[in-house]
Amino acid sequence: MAPRGVLDVSVIGGRNLSNPDKEGDGTDPEWNEQLLFTIAGSVEDLKIRVHDGDYVTDEEVGHCSIPIDSLVETGYKAQTDASPYEVWRGDEVYGELTVALSFHPEEGHDDEEHEEEDE
Repeated sequence: MAPRGVLDVSVIGGRNLSNPDKEGDGTDPEWNEQLLFTIAGSVEDLKIRVHDGDYVTDEEVGHCSIPIDSLVETGYKAQTDASPYEVWRGDEVYGELTVALSFHPEEGHDDEEHEEEDE
C-alpha cells in the first residue's frame, strides 16, 4: 500500500516560457508559489501545466511531468533540491520550470501498516 502524506511543491520560476502567440510576454517568470497536495495512493508523476495568464483565453503554453514515485514510495520524509524540469509544447522542449519537492508522510501511517501486518 502506498504511503499517505503531503507533497509540498515549490514552483520557483520558469525560463524561456514566452507565449509564441503573443509578443512582449515575459519569458523568465518568478512565482515562488508553494502548493500542498494530499497523497492518498500510488502516484508516479506530478503534472504541471503552464498557462499564459490571460484570464480571457487562459491558453496552455506548455506542460511538465516530474517523477515523484521514488520520493513518495519510501514512506519517509524526503525532499529534492530546486531543479530545472523540461517544459514541453507539443513534441518539443519549450523551456523549463524550477521546482523543489518534499514529502511529509502522515504521522503514524507506517506504524498502523506494520501493526496490521503483525496481526
